[in-house]
This record gives sequence, structure tokens and C-alpha cells, in this order.
Amino acid sequence: TKPARNASVLGSMSRPGGEVLDTWRNVDVVCFDVDSTVCPNEGVDELAKFLGKGDEVAKLTASAMSGSIPFEDALAGRLDIIKPSLGDLETFL
Repeated sequence: TKPARNASVLGSMSRPGGEVLDTWRNVDVVCFDVDSTVCPNEGVDELAKFLGKGDEVAKLTASAMSGSIPFEDALAGRLDIIKPSLGDLETFL
């Protein structure tokens, strides 16, 4: 039988060090940025569209994706443009 496709990928990965494992074992929450990778959309861009700021925010997203500006700066800039309230987020979701 053939091994599972991911078996060769997993077999070639090195085991994380003790500090990394300790961190994973002791955290309460883990967040992953899967926008435009696992899912096709940018969540911040979708929220911006919902709040009427889509075009302005999309420009910053494009700059971040191209490497023109650091991710952190782009995220801060996009949030500064849309300034979502808790109510905005609850309605959007």
C-alpha cells in the first residue's frame, strides 16, 4: 500500500524544541492568520466593505501582500480606517 500523501511531508519535518512544545501545552488560545491562504477572502477587507470603506482598505491590503509595507503597519492602518465598534463586528458576523 502507498503511504498517505502527507506522511512524507510530516516525516521530513523536524520536531519542535522544548520551549515551543511548552508554549503549545500552556496556551489558552491559538490564532492563525488564514486569510487568503486557507480561505479565499481577507477578513479585514470584508469588514471594510461592510462598513463602506472597502476600496480604501483594499489598497493597504494590496500593499501589504506585495511586501511594500510591513503586515503590522498595514493591519494598524486598515483598522484605523474602518474603526470597527463591537456593534459593527456583531452585526457583521
